[in-house]
Amino acid sequence: MACRMVFSERFLDDASCVWSERLRLSLVGVLSNIEAFPEIGSKNLPLSIKEEFGDAVRKAAVSPFDLIYEFKEEENAVFVYALVPMRSVR
Repeated sequence: MACRMVFSERFLDDASCVWSERLRLSLVGVLSNIEAFPEIGSKNLPLSIKEEFGDAVRKAAVSPFDLIYEFKEEENAVFVYALVPMRSVR
């Protein structure tokens, strides 16, 4: 069963800046995969992501961005937090 998707204001702002059709389609595809398989994202996170979003988040590549989200199994929900440029993480 697909998860409920919850989008933060920050993510919506980040996504509104995506102007490339190729990138938009890639983002939609990654979000669809996460909705169906929420644990597919990596928990191998850079320190800056952990500091900003906590240890429970996952990342999924939507080049040139990392999509930052958290799967809360008890709620069967995915909380999508941000699109972070890959070059800005440390």
